[in-house]
Amino acid sequence: MWQPIETFDYTSSYQYLLCHKEKKWIRFGKWYPHQKEWYYSGTNERSQWNQIKGDEPTHWMKIPELP
Repeated sequence: MWQPIETFDYTSSYQYLLCHKEKKWIRFGKWYPHQKEWYYSGTNERSQWNQIKGDEPTHWMKIPELP
């Protein structure tokens, strides 16, 4: 379930699903506490598998477990 970014525990550094409500994107992302920045997967074929910095997410969700 999507949760507002204000509810995120910024001491965590696991991978999450992130989204930006107004810009309509969903990406895999990770919070880096020592840098105090979000990094997440790219949106084009050149950066698709790299982590890049960008817009702040508005919502987050734990990655669902596989069946």
